[in-house]
Amino acid sequence: MKKSPWRHFKNKWLIAAAIVIVAIVVLFWMRSRNKAPAFEFATASIGNVIERVSVTGTISPVDKADLAFEKGGVIARVNVKVGDKVKKGDVIASLKSADDAASVRAAEAQLAEVSRSLRPEEYASDRASVDSAAISLANAEKSAKDALRDSYVKAQGAIVNYADVFFTNPQSANPRISIQNQDLNLQRSISDERLSLSDMLKEWKGKISSSDMSTGDLLFVSEGYLGKIKAFMDDLSPMINDLNPSNSGLSQTIINSYIAAMNSAQSNLNQAISSISNADTAFKAATAALNQAHDQFDLQKAGSSDETIAAQAARVEQARAILAKDSMVSPIDGVVTKADPSVGEFIAAGQSGFAVQNSDFKIEAFVPEADIAKIAIGNIASSTLDAYGSYVDFPAQVAMVDPAETVLEGVPTYKVTLRFLNADPRIRSGMTANLEILTHEIDGVLNIPYRAIVDNNGSKSVRLVSSDGKSYSSAPVEVGLKGSNGTIELISGLKVGDNVVTYVK
Repeated sequence: MKKSPWRHFKNKWLIAAAIVIVAIVVLFWMRSRNKAPAFEFATASIGNVIERVSVTGTISPVDKADLAFEKGGVIARVNVKVGDKVKKGDVIASLKSADDAASVRAAEAQLAEVSRSLRPEEYASDRASVDSAAISLANAEKSAKDALRDSYVKAQGAIVNYADVFFTNPQSANPRISIQNQDLNLQRSISDERLSLSDMLKEWKGKISSSDMSTGDLLFVSEGYLGKIKAFMDDLSPMINDLNPSNSGLSQTIINSYIAAMNSAQSNLNQAISSISNADTAFKAATAALNQAHDQFDLQKAGSSDETIAAQAARVEQARAILAKDSMVSPIDGVVTKADPSVGEFIAAGQSGFAVQNSDFKIEAFVPEADIAKIAIGNIASSTLDAYGSYVDFPAQVAMVDPAETVLEGVPTYKVTLRFLNADPRIRSGMTANLEILTHEIDGVLNIPYRAIVDNNGSKSVRLVSSDGKSYSSAPVEVGLKGSNGTIELISGLKVGDNVVTYVK
């Protein structure tokens, strides 16, 4: 078979193509070998690292008071209108207070009364009352002594002149009742009683004649003596009244005379008892009246007790406190922002009709938990207000960080309160403030861009560029503060001028 002349030509073409391809590959390899690495780098340098927390807050007054009366009443006076400036303690409005003012005056008058000393005319009147009571007591004492003597005479007469007719040898050491009775024990008991009465009458008479006992004590013991005599008469009377001719052997005429004698004895005794009782009552009343007059006089001279004065002073303070509730005063320096009620209107207790806020403002911002640990009291912040644009700065300072969280839309946040460093009339309640809180700042430290850091499970490293700038290698580093502007502090691992990879193309 005859071979085609194109076969040799085709083989040569394939060889030429292969040579061209090899040449191209070699060319590209040579060009790529001489080309610089495709990455971006930054240089470690000395500078400042600043950490800031950005957050949005709302402006409100530092002090704000919604005011209400503690009691209901009719508005008598309104001293302010919205926009007026007031000082702490200024009266904003007041209620009608005539009744409360009268109560204060009455309480003060009573305090003056209990606090004052005795006037001359009062002293003379109280002294006269004491003297009059003393005279009454002296008269009562004289009447009591007359009653004592009269009672003794009547009691003795009741025994000696009437009761003794029923006894044999009644005033001897062995008196015996002469009335016969089947109850011998009763006869002996009555005879013994009569014997004791003789000694008692002598004792009683001696005490009346003596000045050793006071009138009151003498009246007391005399009532005791009369009680014993009455007991004797009470035992004797049934025996006499039960007599009849058949049980006594006496005629009715004699029995009647005995009964009359018994009645006379009891009548005299009752008169004696009544006289002593009346004298004792009068004497005690006169004594009590004199004591009362003395106590009243001493009390008036001494004036009211400290406790009485203190109690009345407390009533005055209470009345003044009630009167004070008729006036509404501003608790702060500030501007009136609400003044609704008018004169003549009734306002209920606790109904807010007035409000005051001061000219100092604060910013309240809610910081996420990821940033709250960075913020401390005293941190300075730059703030801009939406109303005036981003180029007008209103410096502020962190004044308080709430320890407890506030959950907003399911996310825990922490309220941070800032105070403006300078008063500015452009600041108004309710405005929105955009805050940049400076939390940390380190001057003159080695730093690089934060994006150059490689985090390998907690260990930090960088890609250090070689001296020819064509390659890089990993180098461990120790970092410090991370700045809000994208830089980070380097504590160790690099030196000034070292280049580190920030981006690989």
